[in-house]
Amino acid sequence: MFEHPLPLTIKPLKLARQEGKLTGHMPLARLQNLAADCVSAEGLVEADLQLYTEQGWPALRGSASARVQLVCQRCLEPVTVALAVDITLGFVQGESQLQSLPESLEPFVLEAEEIPLAELLEQELILALPIVAYHDHCEPIPYQEQEPGDSGAQEEKPNPFAVLEQLKGKVDKSDN
Repeated sequence: MFEHPLPLTIKPLKLARQEGKLTGHMPLARLQNLAADCVSAEGLVEADLQLYTEQGWPALRGSASARVQLVCQRCLEPVTVALAVDITLGFVQGESQLQSLPESLEPFVLEAEEIPLAELLEQELILALPIVAYHDHCEPIPYQEQEPGDSGAQEEKPNPFAVLEQLKGKVDKSDN
C-alpha cells in the first residue's frame, strides 16, 4: 500500500517536462462517478504514475488499482471486485493535434493547464468495471412467480377503447 496521498490536481505539461512521478493513494469517495456504481464508497485508489515526454509529446504511463464493493447480480449481496488498469496517455491541447500523437499513446485532450487527477483515474477505472459483478460461489435468488389468485395479481382493467365502441354505436344508429 502506498503511504502518501495523491494531489487533487496536476499540471501534466509541467510534470512531463520535469519527468515527475506520482505514487500514492486517494479515497475512493473522491471518484464520485465510480463511487456511485459501488455499494460503498469506502476504500482507496492506489496509483503509480510517471510523466515524461515521448517524441516531443507530454505523456503519462503507470497503473492504478482499487478494490470496490459492487452488487452481485446473482444473490444481490455486496461482492468485492479488484480493479487494476495500466494507463498510457498522451496529452494534447486540441483535436487538431490528435493525428500527430504517436500510436502508442491514448489521447487525452486537455481543456485546461491543470486537471483533476481523480477524474483522470476515474475514467480509466470505470472502463475496468466488469459488465456483470458476481461471487464465484453463491446461490441466486429464486424467481417467485405470482399465482393468479394472489393479492398481487392484476385487477381487471377497463378497456380504453370501450368509449370508442359506444361512439360507434351512436354513429350506426344515426345512419339509419
